[in-house]
Amino acid sequence: MQRPFAQHLLVGWANGLRYERENKTEAYVAVPPAHIITDSDGAAWTLGTQYVDHGGGEFEFNVLRNDVDTGETAMRIEYRKGVVKIFGRYAGGRGSWKSFSRSRRGFI
Repeated sequence: MQRPFAQHLLVGWANGLRYERENKTEAYVAVPPAHIITDSDGAAWTLGTQYVDHGGGEFEFNVLRNDVDTGETAMRIEYRKGVVKIFGRYAGGRGSWKSFSRSRRGFI
């Protein structure tokens, strides 16, 4: 039996499962060690299963938003003061942060 949908819940998808929360993720949470971050839109953020091995024990995984690949890879996803940020090695660099732009629906 399915539960009726509650309008006040934030709903997202991760690993093929529907996640419902009453509140967004706390002000400062990181994946890993957390498995999922829920933003203020209700979207579920997690690391996927595709990865890049940089050697020396450093790996980047594809970034998923509601089970959809964002086209980005990251070592870490963080939720800081209401903004989703990812940390990774972009264009062969040492590592830097990108922030998710809600208006652009992408990372900048």
